[in-house]
Amino acid sequence: MVKALDTPPSKNLLGAAVTAPMSHKERDDNYNSVIVQLAPRWRIIICKDSIQFILQKRSSKHSNKGMWMGKSYPTTRDALVSICSSLKFLSDPRTTAVLKALPDHARNYIME
Repeated sequence: MVKALDTPPSKNLLGAAVTAPMSHKERDDNYNSVIVQLAPRWRIIICKDSIQFILQKRSSKHSNKGMWMGKSYPTTRDALVSICSSLKFLSDPRTTAVLKALPDHARNYIME
């Protein structure tokens, strides 16, 4: 399974590289349970209770602005794949492989 994406380092006022701690808030950029980034404004996460996958879209076109908002809440891998297919997200073989490797149901997803 794919681990949550690491957040890029940012600069503090002294110029030293720092990274944001992982978050437990589903709307945050650095949410700790991102399964796959589909496009700059689209991603799939597992909910904090591991009962559903969530297809999210960023509310702003600009990176680091806006917040991630849920657009679909499937509980099965097949439903998630169907939704991603209808939105044309399965053209990337890596994305398809990540989705096919998911368990049948979100409740069986093991967070690392």
